[in-house]
Amino acid sequence: MAKSGKRSFRDSVDMHAALCKQIAARQFAPVYLLMGDEPYFIDSLTGLLAGSILTEAERAFGQVVVYGKESEAGAVINLCRQMPMMGSYEVVILKEAQQMRQIEKLSLYTQKPQASTILVVCHKEKSVDKRSAFYKQAAACGAVFESVRPRDYEIGPWLSGFIASKGCRIDEKALSMLTDHLGCDVS
Repeated sequence: MAKSGKRSFRDSVDMHAALCKQIAARQFAPVYLLMGDEPYFIDSLTGLLAGSILTEAERAFGQVVVYGKESEAGAVINLCRQMPMMGSYEVVILKEAQQMRQIEKLSLYTQKPQASTILVVCHKEKSVDKRSAFYKQAAACGAVFESVRPRDYEIGPWLSGFIASKGCRIDEKALSMLTDHLGCDVS
């Protein structure tokens, strides 16, 4: 982590890898606050959480996806307070949280989250106010991930490593063409 408190793309990549390992080891936090400018990592973690916490049969009863524009904080808190019907967890995924009015009211839940509920908050395009009670409590009781957009010079090395992690190889010329064509859009 950078000492100045400002996060970098490299920090986002490292934190993403660490969270993926924790999720694969089934070490879940009660609250996941996934926020920032780069949506690829937020979508990746959300998909991983949605697909690995509950089995396919348990998802029908124990996983709820709500959208920020259509929801209120009180309704999300009520969903989080429910007991799991099947399985050991109730999973509540709040997508497009940046569109929710009064998102700070979720601090009423994050101050004392239920052990049987996992709340995943996807806040894209910007970050939650780090001075808010919601952010501080989410950081204290759960996992906060901030996704930062890469700079021009960071996308090539990251993409090369990403392709290698998938078991493929890429020529330098092809990598250069790909980064020139795509720019800094990781998605």
